Amino acid sequence: MRATVPSLRELGCSFHVQRREMIEILSIDLDARLGAHCITARCTYEEFLRITHGAEENLDIQRKIIRGRTAYATLRADLKRGCVLPPLVLAVQDVRLRLPDSASRIDTPDIIDKTEEKLAGLDPSQVYIIDGLQRTNTIRQTAQELQGAERAEFLRRRVRLELWVNISFNAISYRMLLLNAGQHPMPIKHQVEILSMKLRAELSSIPGITIVTSLEAKRRVHSGQFHLSKISQAFQAWLQGQPNVDLRNSVMEQLVAESAIETLGSSLGTKPAGAPKDSFKSLMEWFVAIDRRLPAESMDFLGNETVLQGIAAAVGAAERNPSLADRMHRGLEKLRGAVESSPGTDPLAIQSFEEIRKGIDTAKRNVGQATRDMVFRAFQEYFVMDGNKTMQECWRFAGGT
Repeated sequence: MRATVPSLRELGCSFHVQRREMIEILSIDLDARLGAHCITARCTYEEFLRITHGAEENLDIQRKIIRGRTAYATLRADLKRGCVLPPLVLAVQDVRLRLPDSASRIDTPDIIDKTEEKLAGLDPSQVYIIDGLQRTNTIRQTAQELQGAERAEFLRRRVRLELWVNISFNAISYRMLLLNAGQHPMPIKHQVEILSMKLRAELSSIPGITIVTSLEAKRRVHSGQFHLSKISQAFQAWLQGQPNVDLRNSVMEQLVAESAIETLGSSLGTKPAGAPKDSFKSLMEWFVAIDRRLPAESMDFLGNETVLQGIAAAVGAAERNPSLADRMHRGLEKLRGAVESSPGTDPLAIQSFEEIRKGIDTAKRNVGQATRDMVFRAFQEYFVMDGNKTMQECWRFAGGT
């Protein structure tokens, strides 16, 4: 039929006169660097608020909503007058699309029509706000302030969107860090927090893992359970390859951002068959495997954010060092094998770790910072020695005893 009867889109007519609540696609582009498809679209405020419903519930791990600012009060007033917002950036997951891997003819009318049908049933659980959390809240507040015909008219207006479909966490993180690096930078910590829910979705496929937010649980109750805020902190430590960085120093912030971009950028390339995985997900798989084999009395070891950050920083630093990367992978596998094959033993020398940690002089040092440093140095020493030192020896080395 399409070959003989032109569509409304081909005739230049409004294709969405009868489908106001659908997402209208304007174009589809392939980002060959990220290996992901970007959809430029628009939809009504009503549909946008529907698919982003619940985003505010994640504010304990995303940037806090800014309330009471004059600028946002002004923006709400402008929205009521019909102002047009800059495009909001969303990541959309679990959408079964068959889009061409070639940049040519990727947004033909037929492909756009089929893609719109797939996006029509989006559930809020599939959508993550990457850029525009404050604007989303402002739109929602504006809708709540209006009544009757004014509210109905407002909800019919349209907002522009940038949708990244089924994009990996590393890819969207790389894109965000890279774009922010060229302007007054948003702190890396905030950028990682914004992406936390996407990180949670990606890591949830790891067998045996349970990821909770502070809204769901306050304390760790079983092995394999990790708080999302602690995972986010570990990811930041992995990115920067250092356990403690003073990000109030603008020069250090820029250096860390550049290092993070390089790390994530290298993870987007293809690796030869048989090459060891070097993603943060691989490290989380290791954490889960170890945690599920540790005795009950050691359950707090990997529930401690300072331990997670110290190990993650040591692994991240080793990833970038050609002479250490292979040793690090071998070392992690050696420790995993020892824990799994010898239940009831203590290959990680957790008892030694606890004894040395208790000896930290709290009058002279910050315990959290000192612990992160000690964990980082202990695992770094283990990697340098290619696993030929026991962890007990490494803890003593790191603790200066």
